[in-house]
Amino acid sequence: MVAHASIDYRREIALGTRDVLIRTRIVDLGRSSVRFEHDVADGAATVTAVLVAWDPQTRRSRPITGEERRRLLRRDDRPA
Repeated sequence: MVAHASIDYRREIALGTRDVLIRTRIVDLGRSSVRFEHDVADGAATVTAVLVAWDPQTRRSRPITGEERRRLLRRDDRPA
């Protein structure tokens, strides 16, 4: 579940641009949340997002599992 999202716009991306490169990195991995930073189009915008692991039965946050943590911390581009 998205708990927080913010965008800082620094410059425009020209209308009609078909491909936009977004670089994503994990800046914090907590007990039940992950904070991501996204660099859009080499600095055109910076996005911060916090996602929380969610239990739909209890309607509350839950701890990130060991498997989820392992996948989040992978360093290569191969499919999981």
